[in-house]
Amino acid sequence: MFRVIAFIALSAHVLAAPLQVRVATFNCSLNRPTQEQLPADLATTANVQAQKVAEILQRVRPDVVLLNEFDVDPTSNPFRVLAMNRFHANYLAVSQSGLAPLNYPYRYAAISNTGVPTGAASTNGGDFDNNGAVVSSYSDTATTAQKDLYGNDCFGFGWFPGQYSFVVYSKYPIQTAAIRSFRLFKWKDLPGHVMPPGYYTSGEQDIFRLSSKNHVDIPIEVKPGQVFHLLASHPTPPAFDSSEDRNGRRNHDEIRLWKEYISNAPFLYDDDGVFGGLSSANGEQRFVILGDMNADPLDGDSFNGAINQLRNHSLVNAGPNPASPGGAEQGPLLGGANLNDIGAHANDTAYFSPGTGNLRVDHVLPSKAGFSVADSGVFWPASTDPLYGLLFLSASYTQGNQITDHRLVWMDLILTPVLSQCVRNLAAERQGADVVLKWGSQAGVTYRVERSADLVQWSDQPAIPIVVNGATSMAIATDPGAGSTTGRFYRVVATLGAD
Repeated sequence: MFRVIAFIALSAHVLAAPLQVRVATFNCSLNRPTQEQLPADLATTANVQAQKVAEILQRVRPDVVLLNEFDVDPTSNPFRVLAMNRFHANYLAVSQSGLAPLNYPYRYAAISNTGVPTGAASTNGGDFDNNGAVVSSYSDTATTAQKDLYGNDCFGFGWFPGQYSFVVYSKYPIQTAAIRSFRLFKWKDLPGHVMPPGYYTSGEQDIFRLSSKNHVDIPIEVKPGQVFHLLASHPTPPAFDSSEDRNGRRNHDEIRLWKEYISNAPFLYDDDGVFGGLSSANGEQRFVILGDMNADPLDGDSFNGAINQLRNHSLVNAGPNPASPGGAEQGPLLGGANLNDIGAHANDTAYFSPGTGNLRVDHVLPSKAGFSVADSGVFWPASTDPLYGLLFLSASYTQGNQITDHRLVWMDLILTPVLSQCVRNLAAERQGADVVLKWGSQAGVTYRVERSADLVQWSDQPAIPIVVNGATSMAIATDPGAGSTTGRFYRVVATLGAD
């Protein structure tokens, strides 16, 4: 008889594995006033805004990127991916200004709550702006004011379903079957929520969804056994409301959803009805929370320092501070609200009007486990840089002429082994006179197999040879002649880095 025990050396020293990924977030403002316009604009290679967004991406060259404010038509899967695929084919895969094209074989377009009507009569809820009427249908020919009334009564503000959604492009495989979406999670189901007291009726609270767009966990597999969770969202801005601060409060709780998710909160339920958060052994899950969070850690109108719920989380590495020369330059020049800012303008990621000021609202927040940070930055050239013009639609370098009022934020992450994932699917079998152990391994990990007859005394002598298949990351260890042995136990000791 033989038995197998998987043992992970928790006291192992963590060293960097030779896998580096550049992750980025960019609110690119590829949103349009009608559902059909973005696919039409991207059907050619001549849209100036799309050209400049693509050129910025070709210069930064992220391996994985989240694009916020990218319209996604939810009516059918072909339409859902149409704009995303056209932007890839006609802009990312086409050289901009002589740069090397980009190729992202793996893509994801998020279904969004924006522009989705509740379908509820006013007596049952759905008057989310409390103006006395529920507007449940939209028209492309309506006035801006009429479209706003419709958008205010939707689950997330939008003039049509899917406006302001988001897409993800990845050079690495997306584990599609493992994606979790939280679009349908109700605000009232978040314990301790900060929903404005007395503002929404009980009927409205029963239907109100927390996510203004969507919250999606997208597992990215860099190599077999080397996965990180891309936690993508775009919380509503803490503005466009009144003293009840309904949008500021919603923004706070949208950010809190990720706080609860990485803490493995049992009350969370996804769109498939599966409960629980990001299951984590000893807090050792690899994740990156990213997106236009519409929340600055020090400045702006956030409710109760919303983004600091994540930045101060014990599992999040908030140490890196992506910066740019353009942000440092433009902060003092804008004046207005910037004159009272506490945060360093070099870390700003958005160029708003003087009344709002420049803010740090776009974030890339990696987990402490599984990553070390090699570098980071914000694509915001100084005005003396020839690339400064990329930020504007034409030679008029004004705030209103930007291709987007946000800047791309990137971070270079070196994958380090995650102790709890070093030995996956450990199994043993007799093969003739031998005992063969197999398990999924990770790069950057040194393994040895130890034997014991009593679970007290362990030895790795004579050494059991281990062969790792580089293509599959499957490790195989063969103990010759042990097939007839009785009462033998095995454990696999994983050490991070070389011995």
